[in-house]
Amino acid sequence: MVRRISLLTVGTLGDVGPMVALGLALKEAGYEVSLAAPEDFMDYVASKGLEARRCGTDFSKFMKEGEMAEIAGAHTLVTVKKWLSPGPDMRALFEGILRDSVAASADADAILFHPAISIAPEIAEAKKIPAIMVGLGSVSPSAENLLSVIPGTGIPAWNRYGYKTLSLQRLAYRRVIAEIRKSLGLGRSFWLTHPHRVHGKRAPVLYPVSPVLQPRPSEEGDEIYFSGYWFRDEAPNWRPSGKLADFLAAGPKPIYIGFGSMPALGIERTEMVLRACEAAGQRAVLFKGRGEFDRVPLSDNFHLVDQFVPHDKLFREVAAIVHHGGLGTTSSALRAGRPNFVGPFMMDQKYWGRRIFQLGAGPDQLPIQDWTLDLLTERIRDLATNPSYALKAAEIGRVMQQENGTARAVEIIESLIGSPAGSAVSSAALSRKFAS
Repeated sequence: MVRRISLLTVGTLGDVGPMVALGLALKEAGYEVSLAAPEDFMDYVASKGLEARRCGTDFSKFMKEGEMAEIAGAHTLVTVKKWLSPGPDMRALFEGILRDSVAASADADAILFHPAISIAPEIAEAKKIPAIMVGLGSVSPSAENLLSVIPGTGIPAWNRYGYKTLSLQRLAYRRVIAEIRKSLGLGRSFWLTHPHRVHGKRAPVLYPVSPVLQPRPSEEGDEIYFSGYWFRDEAPNWRPSGKLADFLAAGPKPIYIGFGSMPALGIERTEMVLRACEAAGQRAVLFKGRGEFDRVPLSDNFHLVDQFVPHDKLFREVAAIVHHGGLGTTSSALRAGRPNFVGPFMMDQKYWGRRIFQLGAGPDQLPIQDWTLDLLTERIRDLATNPSYALKAAEIGRVMQQENGTARAVEIIESLIGSPAGSAVSSAALSRKFAS
């Protein structure tokens, strides 16, 4: 019987948000739950009713001003090189994350962890407790798909080999990992083995992804589970109001343009996406995020949203969605039944952009470093006017709306680690409670 589950995550709201949804569902199922997140998200986690613990310093600042901001829009291989050979700021951040993970899970009976927290399996091994990896992107070796932070190929052997990158990243942090292993009473590690090994085998992988969106890897060696995305309705009664409602009612359905918590586009690209939108004959709701939409003149064809709006509700009010390709935004957009176009900045965003195109729910991605006014105008016009995208996205949306990702995840977790100690709440009852 398991009493306390420790959730360990890093990253931005796209990483923390689904973990909050899962944590609350696990808590309602009877488990005691703590969520370790970057320092800048601890108040957010606590405000949702979960015990917040620290897992690294201010990640948002690192994305906005640190080394990740420097490589936003760079070629994927530049990003991979940065992960394999971090600078001093990135090294300090992730060494802190690894150390904080040990402290955050000190009283855990089970661990669920983000793939970047590669020390989690060693914590589980030392404590003799189960651990489950949360699959954000493609992290299970596969002949069909390369590790989602690297461009895929049509060569099965190369796709499988690309997962070695996960092991190579640990080399950059081998000193602190060796230090932690020693403190946990573990022996030396062979660095080039798969990093997510617990008790001699690879950890089970729970993907908070719809099986419609991500193909199941065909390789042997991982326990792989797809639950659907971990949504939680935080604003069930939200409706457009004020100036947003006026804008929506003033003309044809607009598209949505927003890039989440990604580093700023810069004035030049910001103006380019606005010109492309108008050249394509479209109106747009703009989400400010960390961008510069508030720093350029906006015509009556645009409405700027600079405060919290529930994206799952807003997306139902627009015709199509232009975004950065984060898993959360991709899932919300498809669940709303709207076609997508992705302008990826970094990491797994190109993977999700490719998946949208492969599914027929939008045009092919266009990484921000490749933007030109003509190419961007062509993509936005295609997105907004190609009826096949709208039909396919609507079809996908109907399937995803039947999924209950958080409830299904609790069922899977319970099957892997056991029922919550002393709880009378069953996963089946939870599934009924969250049924939509």
